[in-house]
Amino acid sequence: MIYHDKISKDDSIEWELIVFLLYFIFLVITIFTIKNLLAVLYIHIVLMIIFSIYYFGRELFYILVAPLFVILYPLNSFQTKRFLKKVKLNKPCHTVVVLAHSNWRKLEAWIKPNFNVSEIKLLYKYLKKKGVDFSFYSKATLDDINNVMADKNIKEIYFYGHGSSHVFQLGTGEYLYYCEFSNGKYEKDFIHQMHCGTEDGKSLVDYVVPDKNKKECFWVKKSITGPYIEKILKKRIKELNKK
Repeated sequence: MIYHDKISKDDSIEWELIVFLLYFIFLVITIFTIKNLLAVLYIHIVLMIIFSIYYFGRELFYILVAPLFVILYPLNSFQTKRFLKKVKLNKPCHTVVVLAHSNWRKLEAWIKPNFNVSEIKLLYKYLKKKGVDFSFYSKATLDDINNVMADKNIKEIYFYGHGSSHVFQLGTGEYLYYCEFSNGKYEKDFIHQMHCGTEDGKSLVDYVVPDKNKKECFWVKKSITGPYIEKILKKRIKELNKK
């Protein structure tokens, strides 16, 4: 087995999530009580700045708009699940897409989405255009990843969500370390790390993809956003349409 031993097994509801949801309720009640949106905005900004400095540091933006995301992110998750119903799921195919999934018992899941449904639709469209046999893994476990990597019939893998050059966040608080496949036993034609990268740390591309194919793999050494990935996918779809 190729697991990383530093994985949190605690699935209890975080106290931070309870505090945040209580604050969200307080904010809604305040809006209808004092009926002064400007005053409510000032209260929200001050309290969220204090909270974000303590908990999120530089990710201040996420927490400032968090009350809006409490509605939008679960809705985005619902739309994604509905879309994936028409897609082949959890089947070993030539191409496999591993989607990061959210643990709604964790605060991070409510304020930092793994992706937007529009990105998944574009990736689906791109793979259809390529004409390859593909499958989405929407709730992959470490066992699933182990099987996917070991299956020689699977030639191409997309890892879609959050991560760095060296790590993929498989689920909220659950991490896959790419170096676990560095023993030379694994080989894939293409690996696409559809998430942020860093200057340090080797990627899965380095470990399992032949040198001749590395230039065709998606992997960046910087922070990226959903719109950036959408732009890349649209460009690739446009190139396929010209053929």
